[in-house]
Amino acid sequence: MDMLRRVVLLPVTTTGAATLVLSLATAPGAHAAPGLAADAAAARAAVVRPGAWPARGLDISSYQHGRTPIDWRLLARHGISFVAVKVSEGTYYRNPYYQSDGRGAVTAGLAVMPYVFANPASAGGAATARYAVRVTGSLRRPAQLPLVVDLENDPYKAGADCYGLNRRSIIRWIAGFVGQARALTGKWPVIYTGAIWWQECTGATSRFRRDPLWLAAFGGTRPAVPSTWRHWTFWQYNDAGRLPGIGPSDLDYYQPTGDLPALRPLPWRTSGARPASRARILAARRSGMRPGTRVRHLVRHRGRP
Repeated sequence: MDMLRRVVLLPVTTTGAATLVLSLATAPGAHAAPGLAADAAAARAAVVRPGAWPARGLDISSYQHGRTPIDWRLLARHGISFVAVKVSEGTYYRNPYYQSDGRGAVTAGLAVMPYVFANPASAGGAATARYAVRVTGSLRRPAQLPLVVDLENDPYKAGADCYGLNRRSIIRWIAGFVGQARALTGKWPVIYTGAIWWQECTGATSRFRRDPLWLAAFGGTRPAVPSTWRHWTFWQYNDAGRLPGIGPSDLDYYQPTGDLPALRPLPWRTSGARPASRARILAARRSGMRPGTRVRHLVRHRGRP
């Protein structure tokens, strides 16, 4: 899970050195630029609460680190308000850029969430959650964000959508991860998945409805939500976006729900975070990418990085 989606973004408020809350609201009198009309319409059609705009974000891994450093302040100026950063995969890989990306994003005023790429063929769910928490470290502090667990096709073995496991084993794996993450962090972890994978590999089990949904769905304005959940909290709408300051990346939306009403960044100490001004919010609506047009079944991970 390396990318996220976009909409009109709400102000980020600062309470103390590094406690930021994302709240969403419609900017009165604001209108999308002509080039963004389709994207704005998609956002309005997809949002759960009438009159609210989702916040724009993205998700990244080490793939986003090429020749040019990520310009977090430029991303913030273009309306990005949150980012999910890959922290680990299984119990064998940690993203070497996780800490530096987190600090840079928080300093620019973005909320940050750590995500874990699941590999049920390599280690149990509980062990995967323990490893991720050790890597992040800061999740044990009070102002913590929930972990995100990325559940999708096996990138290492073609045709092994469910990692060679039956539905009962996959459900047991997810339960192990959720239970351990909840015990260690006090938060229900967010589940990132797509409707096809969830149906195929879990039978659309209803066991995990307490976990907020991060839905991967491309090419539409009303994505199909797995029957486990009533609505999405995050929506990855484009797996081939491009933004100034980072280049190719996944694009996402976030909308507050009862499961996750607010985002608070990891408690790195920062001094430069500022609330987003109305001018920055309106500028965000004049920039950004149109939604992706390809409909694919979760193939964006490409392995370890």
